[in-house]
Amino acid sequence: MKKTPEQFNEPVEQNESPILTPSEIGALSPRVPRRAETLRETPKPVEARILDENGDPIAYLPEAVGEFSPDTQIIKKGDRVKRPLIFKGRTKDGKVVLETEDGEGVTIAPRELEASYERSRRVYSERTKEGKEVKLDTEAVLKESVGFYEAHDLKDFLKELPKEIRLSTQSEARLREALREGFDSAMLLPSTELQKGNIDKLLGELADKQLPGLQDAEQYSQAHYMYEPDTTKNATARNRPARKAYLLLYQSGPLPEETMGKTPTDLNQLFAQKKWNGLTLEEYLMLQRKEAEARKNHDFDAYSDDAKKSKWMWLLDSRVPGGVVHACWNPWSRRVWVVWRRPGFSDPRLGARPAVVVEVEV
Repeated sequence: MKKTPEQFNEPVEQNESPILTPSEIGALSPRVPRRAETLRETPKPVEARILDENGDPIAYLPEAVGEFSPDTQIIKKGDRVKRPLIFKGRTKDGKVVLETEDGEGVTIAPRELEASYERSRRVYSERTKEGKEVKLDTEAVLKESVGFYEAHDLKDFLKELPKEIRLSTQSEARLREALREGFDSAMLLPSTELQKGNIDKLLGELADKQLPGLQDAEQYSQAHYMYEPDTTKNATARNRPARKAYLLLYQSGPLPEETMGKTPTDLNQLFAQKKWNGLTLEEYLMLQRKEAEARKNHDFDAYSDDAKKSKWMWLLDSRVPGGVVHACWNPWSRRVWVVWRRPGFSDPRLGARPAVVVEVEV
């Protein structure tokens, strides 16, 4: 209940309203013309500077020009080399400012920007030692990842994703190296901290829900099976960037034969030599569903009694006290099956799917 001034022991101030004259009353009419009040000006962008090839400064305002917003990566139309440029903004006299690969500033006319430049669609292409060409379109990866999160009510994940995938020189070199090793698929993921905070939602949306288009024998059961669920769900992710989004590359084919039948202790040495990462539980749940939706089957991770066909996999970068998580699609119970075992455990039908973590600029 709102207190009155008397309850605060404060005197009540008596305000007497003056009596208005007829002319004063008439002046209150909305029809009476009044001097327009000046609206408060909106804050102007802070002027920035970049040096040209001669070392002279170019002053510019980091403002959008047409469809291009500041820090958008663009290329010149018809440039086969696809030399990247960064749109920075405009000068006070209307010229467009771009940043070259060398970090130098250049200016062009707005008309030239519209006619001769376009957003960069970074498609990386490398060949494996067997001669197979492997391509990765980062714009398509971003679009597919966003669509996946939207379709599975994981909209909180979108808050951490960059609007475009930009890589440092070091990250780009690692990505190209991974393509040469046959890492042909990728997904843009939010921080592991955000993934872990949504583990129950990931299980419910991805491991429990039925998927239209699957045959009955491949269809998800209403409940997944999880041995010691509290322990497994709280597994700790390792070898990931802290509190930031990252790009995850993986191989979509069979598990590497060299990983089958080995213990996590042995696999740690193998993966370190090859600069590979293992998967985490959260990553597995997302990739498992993503691949099932694309393939309309569970060939990505299905268990088999035949060791040469089995996709039962260690999730080497998800650890619990005293053990390592592993998972597969159980074709008999029609469930995503997640358990953990001691680091010395091995089975000829159990291998590991390698991944490569590439940091992105955010």
